Amino acid sequence: MSLIIPASPLSLNQLTRDYWGQFDTAQIAQLAALANDPCYTIKLYKAPADNQEDMAAFAYITYGMQITPGSLIYATYLPAVVNTTTSTQSAPGQYTVQITDVSLDHKFFDEPVTSLLLSNFKPTYQTAVAGASDQSGYLNMGSFPNLWCAAHPVTGSGMFDIEIQNTLTDGDGAGLPQRIEFILGVLEVCEHGG
Repeated sequence: MSLIIPASPLSLNQLTRDYWGQFDTAQIAQLAALANDPCYTIKLYKAPADNQEDMAAFAYITYGMQITPGSLIYATYLPAVVNTTTSTQSAPGQYTVQITDVSLDHKFFDEPVTSLLLSNFKPTYQTAVAGASDQSGYLNMGSFPNLWCAAHPVTGSGMFDIEIQNTLTDGDGAGLPQRIEFILGVLEVCEHGG
């Protein structure tokens, strides 16, 4: 008799290794049961809208997002921009985020949090950034998702308010414009219900 242990597709990422005490490993194990569940499919929700991504210095926007009730929010995906011409470390864009579940009148954080706290820098790909002044010096890099400690169930109307403020500055404290994409990973409940 052989024992077959299911593996989550998230574990197949060549940059993810299972180490004792590592956060991602524990979260992947919790999500593994849902990986092949016919009742859910992975869907990515992006904020803000395409025409709002290019944000002016210190700009603030609120974006309304509707997620199918019955779904589970499990992660955030934040692309990192890498400056290869300086010693600057790779990081997502600099901005703050607040998520409010409108149906529950519940804010996810006591105060808006920096994008750095919602990222998980484990590179998965890189491409040149379109529109960068020096094409050879900037790369857009995909990253493994930041898995939440517990999936958030979507209830009621499924409406969420995503508040984003651009906080990118130069060395002198002057605000700089940037393109922002904030992405939620969702296990969306299927219409057929499994």
